[in-house]
Amino acid sequence: MQIETLAYGTIDIDDTQVVTMTEPVVGFPGLARYAILHPDPEWPFQWLQSVERKDVCFLIADPRQFFPAYRLELKARDLADLQLQSGDEAAVGVILTVPGDPAQSTANLLAPVVFNSAKKLARQVILEGSRYSVRTPLLPAPEPERACAAR
Repeated sequence: MQIETLAYGTIDIDDTQVVTMTEPVVGFPGLARYAILHPDPEWPFQWLQSVERKDVCFLIADPRQFFPAYRLELKARDLADLQLQSGDEAAVGVILTVPGDPAQSTANLLAPVVFNSAKKLARQVILEGSRYSVRTPLLPAPEPERACAAR
């Protein structure tokens, strides 16, 4: 199938790359089908590209690549909605925001996108009561430079 994208123009994708959102991504009602684009296997990022609107695309990554201690507990309704028996069957991606200065990039750890890869279903899950933030710095803060006084 062919889809339109802003980044790559018209591209051919396989039906296996398309997931259906069981609930729309927050702020994007009415958009249910997204293609998962992974242009470079060496790159830890993927694109979640709307099949219905070329101007809606999210940069996502597996949060454990950047935050090894990241954990989430899915509620029974989330598991049922995604047709999962347990959270261990799920793949997780977090939406990244990359401003003009990539060093200021952030990850939305509070509302990950959870995937049932086998059933091609996905859902953005809001982790209610979580300590995670929607704007967690992706890169560690640089060490402050220390002034060195000569004696």
